[in-house]
Amino acid sequence: MPERGRPILNAILDAVEDGDDRAILAWPMRPGGGFAVAAVALREARASGRLAYATLALWPWRSGATWGARSILVHPGDIATTAARIVDEIQHGAAWAKSGLAQESLCLLEMRLRDLLTKPDSSTKGGGASASALVVRNPTLLETTAVFVPVTTGQAAAYASDGAQVLRRVRDHTHMGDRDADLAQHVDAIGNPLKTPFGVFGLPADAKPETLARCLDFPRFKRLGLDAVIVDLTQAGRKDLPDDWGQRFASLLQALAHVPGRRPPVVVLSEDAFTLRRAVRALRSYGAASRPSRKPPLEIGAYLPEQGLLGPASTLTSDLKPIAFEADIKDASLAGLRDGLLSLGRNFRQAGEPAAAASVSKALAFLRRSASLPIGLKEARYVTDILHDGDDEVDNAARTLFRPKMALSRLAMAAEMVPQFGEATRRLIAEVEAKVQAWEDETPVSAKLVQVLLEPVWNASDVLLSVPDRRTADVYLSSDRALGVSCEILDHRALFGRMIAIKPRRVIVVGPTLEAIRALLTIETSPDRALLLGDAAGSALLAAELAPLTRIPAFAAVAQRARPLTAALQRGGADEKLDLAEAEFRIVATLPEALLDFTRAGEAYSGDIVQFKTSRIDHIRYRPNSDVLEFSPGELRPFERKAARTIRAGDRILVLSAALREPIRRALAGSQETLKQLAIYHTRIAAIYSATPGVTDQDKARYILAKMQELDPTLPAQELPNIVRWLTAHKAPSGADGIRQPRAARDWPRFRTFMQAVGVDSALADIFFRGAIVPARSYRVQEGYLFNQRVVQFVLDPEGAAAGAAAWRSMPELWQLVLDAVDEVLVAQTLSAEEVGKHG
Repeated sequence: MPERGRPILNAILDAVEDGDDRAILAWPMRPGGGFAVAAVALREARASGRLAYATLALWPWRSGATWGARSILVHPGDIATTAARIVDEIQHGAAWAKSGLAQESLCLLEMRLRDLLTKPDSSTKGGGASASALVVRNPTLLETTAVFVPVTTGQAAAYASDGAQVLRRVRDHTHMGDRDADLAQHVDAIGNPLKTPFGVFGLPADAKPETLARCLDFPRFKRLGLDAVIVDLTQAGRKDLPDDWGQRFASLLQALAHVPGRRPPVVVLSEDAFTLRRAVRALRSYGAASRPSRKPPLEIGAYLPEQGLLGPASTLTSDLKPIAFEADIKDASLAGLRDGLLSLGRNFRQAGEPAAAASVSKALAFLRRSASLPIGLKEARYVTDILHDGDDEVDNAARTLFRPKMALSRLAMAAEMVPQFGEATRRLIAEVEAKVQAWEDETPVSAKLVQVLLEPVWNASDVLLSVPDRRTADVYLSSDRALGVSCEILDHRALFGRMIAIKPRRVIVVGPTLEAIRALLTIETSPDRALLLGDAAGSALLAAELAPLTRIPAFAAVAQRARPLTAALQRGGADEKLDLAEAEFRIVATLPEALLDFTRAGEAYSGDIVQFKTSRIDHIRYRPNSDVLEFSPGELRPFERKAARTIRAGDRILVLSAALREPIRRALAGSQETLKQLAIYHTRIAAIYSATPGVTDQDKARYILAKMQELDPTLPAQELPNIVRWLTAHKAPSGADGIRQPRAARDWPRFRTFMQAVGVDSALADIFFRGAIVPARSYRVQEGYLFNQRVVQFVLDPEGAAAGAAAWRSMPELWQLVLDAVDEVLVAQTLSAEEVGKHG
């Protein structure tokens, strides 16, 4: 049994036995999709003998529900041993075997899996197989699970037989297909929804109640009952649900109340506190209204320090060292503005305008981000314009972050799209612009940070200063204000690992996020004190995150930190009602991207375009010869590289949506190749530093400044502190992820002048700048086409030949995001440039 997932699996099997509802919070990492959880639960029930047969339903059913299970391998020997034991029990007259289900058929097929453990002979697959041809040695979790897709149209039964799914990949590598094996009838029996002993049945999240009722009326459910309904409310499970998924969940609960016999227990699987909160609220409401009333759902916690259910169990130590938390997030002047934006967003949503509601979410994010900047907006724009001076997607997005007109452009468009709220929208835009105008020199957080860093106890080398993301860290590190900071500056993603590495005395968290809070709650080698600096909106997600951790027994170990942190937030100015309303709105007010264009590469592209429509994205454009990753699970690798022109409707491809592109950029920035190039650069800088005349760093920098001014007389003397930083780049400390800050010039012209002054030719300087410095800061999209090609290679093999699998094992969370980004192609067409121009 996967020990890491024991609480989740036990919750499902306990619900089958006692009939009570349960709501599970997996924290802090994701458990994987609901189908994989249900499938593993069935395997555990069979192996342990807790259930002789079982019928689980999965809601909401979606086309990609089973994809993750295709990459999970199971051990054929363990399954075969269990099957042999069960056959022995059947032969001795076990009463449970008289259920009318194909118990013996399942055992016979599973015992044949032993063939995968032995060297194949000439009789395998009709005598045509050889040892070299045998590449399949382990079945996947999917093909060892009988799963039935709901049939929602026509007059056919709600669930159809599907014998082809049964041990699909491994059948030809065993003796199942031998002419004298006579196993075809057993395969058909296991693929029959009325006969299979263990099965997962999809339930559609259709808005029409009759569709769900049709599925629940299936004869198997009437005869054997429905043992439990797994409700997958993970991020992946909710992908195809509308924002108001709560209404469809309520429809499911109403429909289950009319199932004959025992009302099936509901087991909700969630990975965030907001979803848990909404689901528990719905279960309590319908439980109280039922006759007889049902018990409130049990809230179960599952501590997952790593991605997924598989792996050894990990427990939180019960004696975590306490941390003295301080929080300063007061900014009452924002309350009215935030409340106005929330009201506008709700109006947009009620009017059926999801794009307009999403623009409000963007405005709230801009307001929060601006208030939490560690420097003023004016300086942030200046630094960003130098760091991101290109015309590609990343640079444009970076410049937008600190410019109100650009950041609020979508909201301005919403005022025109939804004229009945146009006046209110324009008024709120003007209020936001006026508010951030006052933050040109100092934001609410930067002003607080300046005061904190005046105290030597905080501005010290054994203090970590963590900012929300890598981009903000780059901007802050490149600003003049950072020159007087002795703290080590990093982003929240690197906080956990760095605390383990250096055991800081104190930590300053600017713009606290869930990632930073989770690091502080679970770290064993904790700092003595942690200071949280943010604006009032910054406490929103934190308050929701902490609430279940303080009441669910499984998280008792972190409760001793969660409670004082909650108290600190309340003292620091948290407005729980407003904060939760904003955070919940921002979570649901999301809108899929309408267009992904991977045809550009610096120059205008005027050739034919291959365009896809998938279940979640309207238009994805590639050049005909562009690489596309088709999802083709196997034991060697789950993706195959295909030319875009060969992809057809029905294929499943990796979609580089916004949710995946930024994590991929971070991974590229920390790839071994980038680190290698950066190490070469720092070695060269160390040699330059040693060869430069002068006793002190300032003496050496003055010498180089004079050389640079000979090349560029306009260079000001104020450049000296920057040259000190560039010249001492080899002294930059490494982060927890192995990435050392480049400490290089912020733009190519100045970097080239510096390199020329120290005797490095332009060609080598260009290699350093493009191969090490830019990727280490933030991998830049090269107008779409080159980025797509680079990502395809990275996904296939992150760190070079034969190292891909090992590299992905070190990045389980990113790998899960990659699997979640797989989408089904609904329409594939090739368009000429004229057709693209005509249709936009």
